[in-house]
Amino acid sequence: MDHWRRLLPGIGRQLWRYKLRSGLAIVCAALGVAGATTAVNYASGGREQVLTQIRRLGSNVLTISAEQSRGVADRARTGAIVTTLVPADYAAILRETAGVVRSSARVSGSLRLKAGYLSKVAPVVGVEPAWFGMKSWELAEGSLYTGEDEKRSARLAVIGATVARDLYGDDSPVGERLFINRVPFDVVGVLRERGAGLDGSTEDGQVYVPLNTAMRRLLNVDYYGAILLELDGPPRMPAATRDITALLRERHRMTEHRPDDFRVLSQTDLISAQLASADRLSFLVRWIGRSGLAVAGLGILAIAWITVRDRTREIGTRRALGATAPDIFFQFAAEAGLLAVIGALAGLAIGVVASRILATQAGLPLVVDAGNAAVALGLAIALNLTFASWPAVRAARMDPIRALRHE
Repeated sequence: MDHWRRLLPGIGRQLWRYKLRSGLAIVCAALGVAGATTAVNYASGGREQVLTQIRRLGSNVLTISAEQSRGVADRARTGAIVTTLVPADYAAILRETAGVVRSSARVSGSLRLKAGYLSKVAPVVGVEPAWFGMKSWELAEGSLYTGEDEKRSARLAVIGATVARDLYGDDSPVGERLFINRVPFDVVGVLRERGAGLDGSTEDGQVYVPLNTAMRRLLNVDYYGAILLELDGPPRMPAATRDITALLRERHRMTEHRPDDFRVLSQTDLISAQLASADRLSFLVRWIGRSGLAVAGLGILAIAWITVRDRTREIGTRRALGATAPDIFFQFAAEAGLLAVIGALAGLAIGVVASRILATQAGLPLVVDAGNAAVALGLAIALNLTFASWPAVRAARMDPIRALRHE
């Protein structure tokens, strides 16, 4: 033990003596771990964003939307107003569909908003109170309108974060007056900012009012643009889709050769595709990170190999003075291994900081994958020690006489 203890100060002196070489070895190890950690954390942040958007869409939500089926010259007519979904359809769907937990019809239109001296045109969406729960959308401040407000067609508005920022600046809009097509509304709540969804739509720039209010006081319509249903579990989705399709075809008197004037959309296919893409990206990023660790290990190998070559005469001198082959191996392996461990730990810290910066720049949630960080750290240390041992074995096997004669 005393023999090994005497070797340790010499190791420290050698590392300090060759500062540039030691720094390069630390940088090699740090870059490998930092690259692997940052890449996987970035991919994990993207996957977490997808999961957040999935929770926003609702994995058990069916969307029934009106679609124009009449065509001219075999092309769908896009200019006509679609009025195929009516309140009687909504009532029949709720009555005949099993497993419905909550639901909301939806109407929308682009209308002029005015608050004080500022105005803009934005989508105004009429929905029932359950819609916000189905979308898992929380409030930043204020409150939502209630079922009682819905029944009495109250002139209340819940606005998105972008609308609040554009019309009210840094002031709180709650309790303020908002004119929608010159009709006064009281702002009761501001929704938390969410950004774009999986389908590319941005809901932060919209205003939400009670469904009856939108239909009777703003848009003057007696039909819906869409109906959303939340079911009590994914297994019910296929059966509910078939039942609703059959029910609406019967109610709309659709013939066998006539295409549907509605669509029943499930989030399942979109969610599966997004998760599959995220998983493939994570798989590729992990392999890229491990490749980076291997390249960093090769850098350690090259530096350690050059170190042994440049210190050949030193090795011969030490052997002539009584150092054994294990002493030489331990010294060179310990020098390279210590640098690799320091570099790997520094790379882990750099990776966390880089992950935070990338997440901020890309607008992704910060996810620090502790399991991956531990694997990257352990793998980097193991690879670097393995690569460092090869030159150390070469140094230990070197013939002392030849080493002393080395120029």
